[in-house]
Amino acid sequence: MKNIIVGTAGHVDHGKTELIKYLTGVNTDRLPEEKRRGMTIEPGYTCLNLPDGRRLGLIDVPGHERFVHNMLSGVAGIDLVMLLVAADEGVMPQTREHLHIIDLLGISKGVIVISKTDLVDQEWLVMIREQIIETVAGTTLENAPIVEISALTGKGIDQLVAVLTQLTDEVETRSASGACRMPIDRVFSKAGFGTIVTGTLFSGIVKVGDMLELWPKGETVRVRGLQVHDCEQQQVSEGQRTALNIAGVDIDKTQRGGWIASPGLLRESYRIDVALRLLADAKDLSQRARVRIHHGTAEVMGRINLLDREELEHGTDCIAQLELEKPLPPLKGDKLIIRSFSPVAVIAGAEVIDPMPSRHRRYQQDLIEQLRQHQQGDVGDNIRAALNKQKQPLALEDLAREAQILPDEITSVISQMVDEGRIVALVLDKDVFYVLPELLYLWQQKLIEALGEYHQSFPLRGGMLREEVRSRHFAAFNQRQFLALISYFCQHNILRFEGATIALGNFMVKLDLYQQELVEQIKNSWNSAGANPPDWQETCDALAIDSKLRSELLIYLCQQEILIKVAEDIYFSDQALREMIGKLHQRYGESGFTLSEARDLLATSRKYILPFGEYLDRKKLTKRAGDKRFWLMRK
Repeated sequence: MKNIIVGTAGHVDHGKTELIKYLTGVNTDRLPEEKRRGMTIEPGYTCLNLPDGRRLGLIDVPGHERFVHNMLSGVAGIDLVMLLVAADEGVMPQTREHLHIIDLLGISKGVIVISKTDLVDQEWLVMIREQIIETVAGTTLENAPIVEISALTGKGIDQLVAVLTQLTDEVETRSASGACRMPIDRVFSKAGFGTIVTGTLFSGIVKVGDMLELWPKGETVRVRGLQVHDCEQQQVSEGQRTALNIAGVDIDKTQRGGWIASPGLLRESYRIDVALRLLADAKDLSQRARVRIHHGTAEVMGRINLLDREELEHGTDCIAQLELEKPLPPLKGDKLIIRSFSPVAVIAGAEVIDPMPSRHRRYQQDLIEQLRQHQQGDVGDNIRAALNKQKQPLALEDLAREAQILPDEITSVISQMVDEGRIVALVLDKDVFYVLPELLYLWQQKLIEALGEYHQSFPLRGGMLREEVRSRHFAAFNQRQFLALISYFCQHNILRFEGATIALGNFMVKLDLYQQELVEQIKNSWNSAGANPPDWQETCDALAIDSKLRSELLIYLCQQEILIKVAEDIYFSDQALREMIGKLHQRYGESGFTLSEARDLLATSRKYILPFGEYLDRKKLTKRAGDKRFWLMRK
């Protein structure tokens, strides 16, 4: 069954509360001050049972201009509207302001109710109807039916109920899937129950026992109980007026204007990219104008940064960035209402394009066009936008958080996007990271260029050190992200990853004849020296190797593991090391050995035996116990 919320709108004392009382028998003026003054201050809530058995949630919002901010909290989440115009007064200032709000929020289903018709004659009614038609022209209620009623005599009430029934059929059924999100419009404590919050569920399903997150405090709370129109429920779904009895938080940590949502969904933001529309009867809006921004049931102050102009003319729209004095937690596609700072009046509406953007420089046409395209995008476009903003590989949980989509919801979309080639999956062991193919191509070109220059400058090196590549060109990546990227390129033969070095896939170290001869001489010299290796610099001097080549040659010999560095300026040949280890293991086996015994057996000196022993420990070939070392390696 559809869950439909109907909201009233209209000028103060135009009969909204009286109509709801006639329809339901409930007086929604619940506060003593409201009853004393005869006007609605806070939104009131009740329900209407239709003849076919369906139930509509009714919200009675304030009409007085001083309480428009309360009216805005009441219309958060309504599906259709009853705009009331009193026959004896006609269209008044708050009629127009409420109509602006309805139009800016995109509420297209509604009925216009001419109330108090018992106070005027037919000729006057015709004039009022014409005035209304002229007023709503060009708005979302332009084609709304008009019903004339009297809450005193009952005239037109049956027709109104019939119209509401028909409009209920036309309202699209909301999806029950998706993340739970509800703006909080009331908070109170009830003896024996604890903290209770109420609101209209924007999306998702809530069940008794669910764990939710309270914004802005970030507290995790448990749903102890649920009510819809004073009836206990085990589950409520999107579009229902809901009271949640929550455990795990004190009442002083909850507030109207806050939200309750699926854990991890909401993230506070001090900047929001929006598509901004200024009302036709508003004054032109200047750059950096200070305004009041309404989202859900919250109101915050902020400034409007016009990205492509100095002033927004009335009746026009543009892309802008809102800079907030207090944070809000919007999602892409949310509707905002903008009111002027002083005098206070509704002047504009906005649709959220990016809820967490970076600060933009102005007059960037490419950025503005990109934001306009993003405004029209689907969930997949949100995912791509999040990847493009972060510009690094993201794991599923991180991507879901950046795109503000729950991991369970994003999984199937991600899988389809990978199949379609809209994103690419980088697999590293059990980790999977996602990237945009266009960013992957840019990173590939960056690596090809950087490594190509490196190979040209250092042709004897097997490649660039992995950490050097990351720190120079991918400093924003963590180790796992970077390794996933490199592994992907290695799998596609673009790169080669050996040990601690990265090289282009088609690069091979090539020695000229002179260099080959030097390598053979050095290799033979070190192999012959065994446990008493030569000094590198002395060897280079003897062979007349120039300073640049000797350093490159040493790196080559180490990368090829012809020489093994065991300590600063001490290198053994690979062959000599294997022979030394073999002799020691054969001689001492399980009994272990001291360094002095090793020194004597290998006929070397303290200068070489100490770093050799530390090398064995470092490579976990031996373990030291007192003066002795015992083999960890098998025979």
